[in-house]
Amino acid sequence: MKLFVWEGSGVLQDHTSGMIVILAHNLGEALRKMEEKYSYAMQQFPVNKYKVYSIDKPVAFAVYGGG
Repeated sequence: MKLFVWEGSGVLQDHTSGMIVILAHNLGEALRKMEEKYSYAMQQFPVNKYKVYSIDKPVAFAVYGGG
């Protein structure tokens, strides 16, 4: 499994940027999961600008809130 992370400019953005994290086998599965659970947000993130992390080692993420 891989951890797909979308963050930064254009991701679920209102006043500040948001973040999307999906655990899946591949990008296609990740996008299907996103559409299944959050179809309303599918147009609010750059689909091709993501990072992929293998789950064989620890990783941490933090996003400051904004307003």
